[in-house]
Amino acid sequence: MAIELIPTGQGPADLIVASHRGPFVEDAEGGWRRRVNGVFGAMEPVMRVTGGTWVCWGLREEGEPHSERHRAVIVDDDEKFRVHEVLLTETEAKEFYEGFTTESLWPILFCFPSRLQFTPGLWDTYRAVNERFAQAIARQAAPRATVWVQDFHLMLLPGLLRKLRPDLKLGFFLHTAFPPPDVFGILPWREALLEGVLGCDLVGFHIPLYATNFARSCGRFLGAKPHWKRSNLESHALSPTLVCDSLVHGGRTVRLLSLGIGASREDIELLASDAATQAYAADLKARMGVQHLLLSAERLDYVKGPVERVKSMEVFFERHPEWIGRVSLLQVAVPSREGVPEFERLKDQVHQAVGELNSRLGTPTWQPIVNLGKTLPLQELVGLYLAADVCLVTPLRDGMNLVAKEYVLCRDDGSVVLSEFAGAAFDLPGAVLVNPFSPEHVAEGIHTALTLPARGRRRRFRAMRRVSRNRDLTWWRTAFMGQLEAL
Repeated sequence: MAIELIPTGQGPADLIVASHRGPFVEDAEGGWRRRVNGVFGAMEPVMRVTGGTWVCWGLREEGEPHSERHRAVIVDDDEKFRVHEVLLTETEAKEFYEGFTTESLWPILFCFPSRLQFTPGLWDTYRAVNERFAQAIARQAAPRATVWVQDFHLMLLPGLLRKLRPDLKLGFFLHTAFPPPDVFGILPWREALLEGVLGCDLVGFHIPLYATNFARSCGRFLGAKPHWKRSNLESHALSPTLVCDSLVHGGRTVRLLSLGIGASREDIELLASDAATQAYAADLKARMGVQHLLLSAERLDYVKGPVERVKSMEVFFERHPEWIGRVSLLQVAVPSREGVPEFERLKDQVHQAVGELNSRLGTPTWQPIVNLGKTLPLQELVGLYLAADVCLVTPLRDGMNLVAKEYVLCRDDGSVVLSEFAGAAFDLPGAVLVNPFSPEHVAEGIHTALTLPARGRRRRFRAMRRVSRNRDLTWWRTAFMGQLEAL
């Protein structure tokens, strides 16, 4: 698939998707490649189908006279959608992304308040960037257009747009977890953030617990009136007792929707059936030289629990030494927030933990963990999925996590060891659920996955694959947009 981004004129858009970053990055040869992780990888196939304009931020080049940039996305000579960049200086981008969203919002949303930092002035930058997004979208949106805002970087945007363009239909989807009120309430800007999101007509979350926590926070800090009903959900670490589907605030009713995002089934299955991908997988499996290959593929982030995962592998080999030399973990740790001191320290901690384990147990021909610290193209990632007998997805907390869903879309058999604190655990009934805070529990989960009888393993895998195929990215996009358009 050939991608070009060419300058183009602006025009009114009936559909606008807004996220902090765009779906493409420029490569070393001057071409463009898709981002495969997070909201970008999820939404780019959506925009290819629906068209419209994607509003995001870009870096302002030194001396560049303009504050915005507009491009058309050409895929195989056919215009699919447009990208409009709100240009930020390097300082603004650093304070907005590496600063406020990383230091303040990220640890609170994932319930890690001990990692919270308050740096003076960063809130002002966050608010200013949201205001510039609002102004850009207000100019570009056609009358009664639909605007779909993505994620916590733009929590103020819906409220700002509601004031500038009350004719717009506004949706918001949070791709992270959402904490209970006693954690979210730590933020000094809690009311402003909640007011911003409540500018929407429809707010989406991956699972009911996040919607419940959001509604409770709106009730406690804004006096909003949630509509509660008793949950009929199965007992689960992420199952709330009560669920909320709407709340009233400021004379308006805001709908809440629980809708777990799915993977891009068509892209994944097409790559999995490609002969080159299959050959890459077979070659990788042969070069690893082990009976069973485990795979972990995550961004390098403390919420993903990379150090805890290494400790779990250490306990696994201590408890089950019969697997030494027969099992290896290929751990893909995609660089995240490079230059941020805390994440640089985490990278060093992971490398040290892997090195110590490999030095103690490894041999000239076998290593317990092979660490790969780079971003992979989607085809190569699918090749890893095909090569791996077990997919190890053990974040300490995660909004959803599409790695497990992508893995089961690639294959007819296999096992998934999955954190019970990832949203995906709510959607994948056949996974081996583990507590990622307990290395012993994860170690036993790995052993269970490796020793499941073939018939039971295939039955569990079919259940996961059925859900992942039926609730894929197209289903998610259609369901959310259908609910929004119906309001």
